[in-house]
Amino acid sequence: MKKTFFIFFLIGFVRAEIHDVSILENDTASYNYADFRMWVNDSTDTLRGVYWFMHPNNGDSRNVVSDSNYQILASNQDFALMGAHIFNMHMHTGIGDAVIAAMDSFAVLFSHDEISFIPFFINGYSWGGQFGYHFTKWIPERMLGFITQKGGYHDTTDAGAAVEVPGLMFIAENDSPYRIENLTGIFLDHRPLGAKWILAMEQGVGHTQVIDYPFLDSFFNTVANLRLPDSMDVFQPVTLNSLPDSIGWLGHQTNWTIGAWDCYDVVVDSSSWFPSREVGELWQNFVSEGTIMDTSACDSIAVATDFAIPTKFLLHTPYPNPFNPITKLQYELPENSFVNITVYDLLGKKVKTLINTTQDAGFKSVIWDATNDHGKPVSAGFYLYQIRAGKFTQTKKMVLMK
Repeated sequence: MKKTFFIFFLIGFVRAEIHDVSILENDTASYNYADFRMWVNDSTDTLRGVYWFMHPNNGDSRNVVSDSNYQILASNQDFALMGAHIFNMHMHTGIGDAVIAAMDSFAVLFSHDEISFIPFFINGYSWGGQFGYHFTKWIPERMLGFITQKGGYHDTTDAGAAVEVPGLMFIAENDSPYRIENLTGIFLDHRPLGAKWILAMEQGVGHTQVIDYPFLDSFFNTVANLRLPDSMDVFQPVTLNSLPDSIGWLGHQTNWTIGAWDCYDVVVDSSSWFPSREVGELWQNFVSEGTIMDTSACDSIAVATDFAIPTKFLLHTPYPNPFNPITKLQYELPENSFVNITVYDLLGKKVKTLINTTQDAGFKSVIWDATNDHGKPVSAGFYLYQIRAGKFTQTKKMVLMK
């Protein structure tokens, strides 16, 4: 049954649709239920992926589609948002096939053909994280990345091609030993094989959901920006970008130092692999509870890599987003260009010009402090920011919270 909701945000409104799909057990399946709910912002022309949150203990995560924070996170990357109520996490029962069948149904319900092909990003807590990991092993070519939080029954067999899917794995200092050993063992078995995974120990807590949203969201946004192709054929499977080891940063599991790949001076095989320096620094802050600020000695050398020349024009999603009151806008210039970066409100009225000058090629950033051209604070709500550099133009969304 089609369900259409009007979703109100801080200013104005955004029209969005929510649909439910259930895939019934059949002759080749051995599960009792597979129920899905998806949210799509009507302003999104072409979806680029599905952000999927899964609850623990065979729970029901379908209500996540009504969570405004997750809606904003997904919408800013032109993603659909999904939750599910699934009977088991074993792909041999046909539960994975049920997920794929649900996507075909959603493609029809939303009139977005690309839903049949776009990749998933799964964030799962406990049992939900185990499902996400098992699903990644089953269909790695369709997985953008995954987060698994503190489960204890992840499949310990060879992960195969899933080692190329960026993963963020959480354990907890005061959790049951079997949970710590299960995920730690999988991490240590696969890092020597080049698994692009992070292991993060949360200190002083037990089996609780991780709420460090800057860390969680930065990982998602970074992975999405790196792995999604610039253009997508909505009638074909999406070929995700592979990530070379050398673009990453690495982090030591016991002293929490981090460093760039080319000059990291600690054992690589047991260290976490980060898709960016920013993710590495957020990991360092998380696992050390903010007490460790230094990086390994090679960091001073690695900083020089910031001056490498990008291969294409690119505007990144701001960080943090949502924000209050400061966010950083990052962009890449493959050649010297006249650059204009301007913030607009949703009606298209100019709010502030951030950059309006010629800049050298390189990786760039600018801070917006939620003020207008007159230096006065602006109200909470959605804003657009646009870059014009040479013949390149791109616009993205951000949200100011008050």
